[in-house]
Amino acid sequence: MVTSAQTAPTDAIYINEILVSPNNEQYDGTDWNGDGSMGTYNDQFVELHNPTSDAIDIGGWWLDDIADGGSPACSIGWGTVLEAGAYVVFYRSWTGIEFDFWDGDTIRLLDGSGAEVDSVSYEGEDSDWDVPYGYDSLSGNWAKLSDGSPTPGGANDQEWGGANHLQGNCYPPQDHIHQGEYILEGRVVTMVSESDVIEDGRVLVRDGMIAAVWSAEDGAPTTAAGVMSIPTSGTIYPGFIDPHNHAKYNLIPLWDHGTDGWDNRYQWQSYSGYSDAKDIGCSLYDSSAMRFAELRAVAGGNTALQGSSTSSTDTFETMLARNIELYNFGKDYIHTKVTELESDYSGQHIKDGNASGELDAWFLHLAEGIDESSRAEFDILVGNDLLVGEVVIVHGTGLTQTELSALGDVGGSLAWSPTSNLLLYGDTTDIATAKAEGVNIMIGPDWGPSGSKSSMHELKTADWWDDNVLGDVFTDYELVQAITTNIVDAIGWSEHTGRIQEGLAADLVVLDTFRSDPYRNVVDAIDPDVRLVVVGGLAVYGDVDIMEAMDDEVEIIEGVGFTKATDITYDGVPEAQQTYAEMLTALQECNQGAGVPLEYLFTLGDERYFDVLNNSLTFQNGRTIDLWGDYYDVELDEGGHRIDGTVSGADPIDPTPPSNGGSEDTETACSDGVDNDGDPYVDCDDFDCSDTTVCGGGDNQTPVPEPELPVLWPTYGPRGGTIPHLTTIEEGIHLEECQSTEETLAEATVTATPASKVLLCGAILIVMQPTDECIEAGSSFCNLEVADAVSVPAHLCSDSGTYPDEVTCRAAYKFIDAEGEPEPEPEPEPEEESWMDGPFYWVAIFVTLAVIVGSIGIVNSNLRELSGREPSVLVEEE
Repeated sequence: MVTSAQTAPTDAIYINEILVSPNNEQYDGTDWNGDGSMGTYNDQFVELHNPTSDAIDIGGWWLDDIADGGSPACSIGWGTVLEAGAYVVFYRSWTGIEFDFWDGDTIRLLDGSGAEVDSVSYEGEDSDWDVPYGYDSLSGNWAKLSDGSPTPGGANDQEWGGANHLQGNCYPPQDHIHQGEYILEGRVVTMVSESDVIEDGRVLVRDGMIAAVWSAEDGAPTTAAGVMSIPTSGTIYPGFIDPHNHAKYNLIPLWDHGTDGWDNRYQWQSYSGYSDAKDIGCSLYDSSAMRFAELRAVAGGNTALQGSSTSSTDTFETMLARNIELYNFGKDYIHTKVTELESDYSGQHIKDGNASGELDAWFLHLAEGIDESSRAEFDILVGNDLLVGEVVIVHGTGLTQTELSALGDVGGSLAWSPTSNLLLYGDTTDIATAKAEGVNIMIGPDWGPSGSKSSMHELKTADWWDDNVLGDVFTDYELVQAITTNIVDAIGWSEHTGRIQEGLAADLVVLDTFRSDPYRNVVDAIDPDVRLVVVGGLAVYGDVDIMEAMDDEVEIIEGVGFTKATDITYDGVPEAQQTYAEMLTALQECNQGAGVPLEYLFTLGDERYFDVLNNSLTFQNGRTIDLWGDYYDVELDEGGHRIDGTVSGADPIDPTPPSNGGSEDTETACSDGVDNDGDPYVDCDDFDCSDTTVCGGGDNQTPVPEPELPVLWPTYGPRGGTIPHLTTIEEGIHLEECQSTEETLAEATVTATPASKVLLCGAILIVMQPTDECIEAGSSFCNLEVADAVSVPAHLCSDSGTYPDEVTCRAAYKFIDAEGEPEPEPEPEPEEESWMDGPFYWVAIFVTLAVIVGSIGIVNSNLRELSGREPSVLVEEE
């Protein structure tokens, strides 16, 4: 038994027990919190104990693991009172705090001011399955309790009392999810069509979504009244999307290989100088590498990128740019294959997804090279029946008209990366033929060792090639489509992002306006021109003035001749606690003494980048490609903006919401369409107006649409846990062995439990109208929205807890055999709270209900045969 000299205090709340390695169902695990699931992601727990003689309110206290690392802290729910001598358990399913098995961890309890109240630790690779750490009853020391099993909710030397123990709620910060509203002013390029440009436009962003788009001359919609408006002085576009990258390698700068190139990718991968090119001294698998890669992407206007890390996905799904292969917009139907397409590769998951409709895209590295072996990879694709419409061929450098025609025929796509192709092979994909054959064209930068830094920068090489080699095959609008709409339309995202339309995600980039043609404005844009980048409504990068107006925790980034600001820290995201300055310091330290310098964040000011391209035998290959002279040699003003752009000389942004400095709580002030108190809510949207007649105050309160409740409720259980928990209307009513009193059952007219039967019951509490009050059911459930629901197993409505008038209740019961087999469903009998007295009234009601109930019983039986789902047995309304 591993022990320490740490002993439990007697005069303050302390951490009494933790479980690091709970077993799962496959290995006979225990559902410690009674939620129906078991294992590490649900049942890791920390237990607090109050040894004092007084009840202590711990609402607003914090639980956390190791300081300045690990998982985000979570805030204990308001109103959580730990009675004298009591225990409360916080499970990972609520806290989101992961206990680290491999490296060990420290679990900390902090008060509302952030001062540490208690902490305990354990060593890496020390915990055993279902063996807790806690205070040993004999020695009194903190130890691994190898001689006992977990006892959440009770003393460590007592037998566990089951899942029906006090469980606490703890809420991680949600600062990576946008909440609030603002308006962006500027020229709006919607990308709905080439002509759909609003010269003096407005975009209303609310809670991460585009809520409205309009022209200033048409007037603002009523929903925009009183909202803070930001004059960007620029042009607003959908965020750019990168369809080809290998993000973790973007710490590595451009490869100065000094050769005359190769015929295919397998040749340079085996070249001795390739490993030297990656010698930066820093781990590419550290989260800092990915964070740098995402910052590098958003600095170039990208709001999403392909080729993200396949590790630490919980971190990267919620950090800066969207990661295409990970979980987005409620689905994860995008696949990637980077390695060689072998002749015996079946790709069954691709075929199955294509057949079922559960495949949005397949990014396939194919034909990267200029020789016959590269082209022949396409023959394998066709021969193995893998040429599907969802395929995105990355590179395709060796493909001819025959293969490109076949790709166009199935509606496939091609991700073109001309910079990388030219640097490695001296030539690039026959993109003109690809376009002529109907292939959907995307443009992506590829990775740090051979590509540009973002989609916006890759447009420069694509545009040069189009002008000087192809003879203007692509219009500027088509080039911009290749980094926006062409991508979202091909990967199943068109209903979620990629255009500026009401109802889509607020993934936006704002550029300085220096060209009258809005699409040429993108092609020519460089680093200083990126005015603002917004991902899911959150301002993540941009000019200092606009970032300070939208974010209160920005850091300054100095470029050569220009200055930008960013916020890469999220309290609610693992591995996102490190600031930009801390990340840069850590990377510089690991790079010391390495053979290759770290990648530079920007293109402008990266002299090495232009030197490599200008002196490359392959990139030039008899040509004169001068990207610096053609695109980057621009004059900036003292503020770091183009002297011929609209941002230069613009007035500083005033982040103060519109207000006349008055109050907003009278009939007049709540109906004048003005934000009178600057909070920034207008009229009836302002809580201060809730008591006015014009806003439906008092008995005239105007209800919002209520959620539709099923007539026949589904039920489930028993699962062995009776702790109230959040649920959904769709999931239904959770039944467990009924704990309601005989009096409660009698009042609800529940028939007596037959011999050899067990009575199951449960209730569900549904929020029908907005409320600021909490549901009190075992613990406090607060900040609930309309249609949110709380399950209260083992109880009927009348003893399910206390809740406000805006909440309604439904309950159900049934009998099962004592051995656990359910008997045929009894005809449902409605349980009603009595509000009238008198025997004659109830005789009449009983006769009426007997007829109704008999009908419901027949409907239930028929539905059960049709759907196979457990029907509602008894419904109770309050």
